[in-house]
Amino acid sequence: MTQSPQGPDDKDRVDAEFAAMMEGLDFDTSSLDDPLTAAGGPSAGSADQAQAQDPSAPAPIAIVATPVATAKALAGVIRLAMAAKEDPRALPTGSATIDADSGALAVGPLTEADAHRLAGLVSIGLQRQGVVLFWRQGDRMTATRYRSGERMDDVPPAFVLGALDSRVEDLLLGAESVAEAENVYDPAELSRTEAVKWIATGRKRKR
Repeated sequence: MTQSPQGPDDKDRVDAEFAAMMEGLDFDTSSLDDPLTAAGGPSAGSADQAQAQDPSAPAPIAIVATPVATAKALAGVIRLAMAAKEDPRALPTGSATIDADSGALAVGPLTEADAHRLAGLVSIGLQRQGVVLFWRQGDRMTATRYRSGERMDDVPPAFVLGALDSRVEDLLLGAESVAEAENVYDPAELSRTEAVKWIATGRKRKR
């Protein structure tokens, strides 16, 4: 799929959307240095467990497409959403953020249940900004809209893929892997202080 390059107007629009999203975030600076308590072991529905049960099953892939300018900023947003939920297990094991021209992506080799957990968490962090979850395993591919932590509606994947960077489709089809991405960030590794800094420094794409 060929993706037309974004012009200055498109980039300004994305930056404006991100600025609007920032206004909705509550950056409570109290106890910012408190680290997130580590929880032992992967989530119960992890893709690793599913693969162990059936080694021949194709690996799943989850992608949450967002309007956030950079993967670094998205990692910060997700980390603050984790803090808001006060649940160290809120982020499914294996989740990370990477860059894409149409907006940063939250990705991971997740089961369908964990993929929806990830989408819900991302949309909590973005509040009023909607996101789209893509999930694929084998011949099955789905797309679901989320907003403010709530699952909205399922849509045909092809209906929304055309508006996104070709990287999304390449990842879904296996033409590209997350390991090939230049910048991969794990939100769980951030402190709340780092998350706020990453959001502040990653608000705009490099031009």
